Amino acid sequence: MKRKTSKRNTNKWMILFLIALAILLSGTIYTYIKMQKGKAETALETSTIGTGDIVLYATGLGTLANEEVSFGFRNTGKVSEVLVSLGDQVEAGQVLARLESQWLELKYKQAKANYAALSSASEIAAAKQAVADARQSFDTARDDLGYLIGPEMLVGEEAVAQAQAALKAATAAAENDPSDANQQKISEAEAALAKAQETLDYAYYNYSNSYSLRTFTYPVRNDKGVTIRREYKPPTEAELLAGHAAYELAKANLEDAQNYLDVLLGKKTLDEVPPSSVTAITEAKIALDSAAAELAATELIAPISGTVTSLSLSAGENIGAAAVITITNINQPYMIDVSLDETDWDTAKVGYAASVTFDLLPDKTYTGTVIQVYPALDDSSGISMIHVLVQLDHSISLDIPAGSTAGVDVTGGEALGAVLVPISALKEVEPGKYIVYIMENGEPVEQEVQLGLQDILYAEVKSGLKAGDVLLTDATTMDQ
Repeated sequence: MKRKTSKRNTNKWMILFLIALAILLSGTIYTYIKMQKGKAETALETSTIGTGDIVLYATGLGTLANEEVSFGFRNTGKVSEVLVSLGDQVEAGQVLARLESQWLELKYKQAKANYAALSSASEIAAAKQAVADARQSFDTARDDLGYLIGPEMLVGEEAVAQAQAALKAATAAAENDPSDANQQKISEAEAALAKAQETLDYAYYNYSNSYSLRTFTYPVRNDKGVTIRREYKPPTEAELLAGHAAYELAKANLEDAQNYLDVLLGKKTLDEVPPSSVTAITEAKIALDSAAAELAATELIAPISGTVTSLSLSAGENIGAAAVITITNINQPYMIDVSLDETDWDTAKVGYAASVTFDLLPDKTYTGTVIQVYPALDDSSGISMIHVLVQLDHSISLDIPAGSTAGVDVTGGEALGAVLVPISALKEVEPGKYIVYIMENGEPVEQEVQLGLQDILYAEVKSGLKAGDVLLTDATTMDQ
């Protein structure tokens, strides 16, 4: 005979089973502890600490980034030929189209011939003659000044000028390289200048007391040619200034002539001489470079490699300087231009991992890495967004068109198999310092914890708790 089980008993066991199952799944144990607070008794809810994973994501939308350049000719003119078509693959530096250029070719050839003529045998011979003439003029000006101030003064002034130039060069070298050796050269140059100045001072004393009196004292004779007295007529200030000016000018002309010849002979470069020494060469070089640039501007050159995605150009057409062609280059591994909410600023850092799913390929997810975070928020859409660049970790075999959209998840941090505590169980007692209430012998006891990653529900516990510990689920209970 079969034993009957009443429906009432069956329902009773089913209810008990569901309660036990709910407790097991939630990991939460309800412990009722009597706490005397006035005359009230409070039931404390507790939780058993377990382990789990926390992964922080910043989710945003992105578009396939590409390098795109729209450009045109730098000059106006008539198009002589177009060498590419829409959709063609081109390489950086490739000629795409040309303008008519006959007149500019002639201009360039003439400028090139003029520049080359400066290095001809006749030009070099003329430069040598110019050096000889400049040296003769300098010798004459030097002799004239030497007569006015005396040979000893002239030598002294030249020595001071040389010492000043040496000190200037040593100082400049020390500014670029403040080494002990360069500092020593400054000291030596200063000593040489002081010595040259001392010699010049002595020469000036001799000039005033000897050379000037001896050279510029003239006899005054009567009608019979008899010297009746002597008269001292030294050079005037204007004469001395004129003598020095003529000397400096002749010296500069000689230096320019010598520098010009040295450049023609290849002994010096244009950068090693003052511009005043090579005016003719500089002007010819500028004319040549300008003609070359104008001729080069008749060719439309691809600045990047990629695909011709726009072309508004045909042979025989007169065009201006507007953009007439667009080249788009989508490099592999692909890069994604991503916008994230500004609250995810701490989650988006260079080097963080990312996962990318293109709308065109919804069933595939690709891994990537954040390679750039723009320093300012982007509010071009009317909403402040973080702008980052994500590059896929590997090239893919599929060609994805420019502008394709994708969903991007940036992993801002992860703690796997970590001890987790509910956020509600934490109490911040000081900035960055947290405690929980752990149950010991049926009583809640304060326990300081060190935290790691946090999401809206749980926090990673670095130290202070272990799996299996029981603590108050709601720390605010202790404030009641």
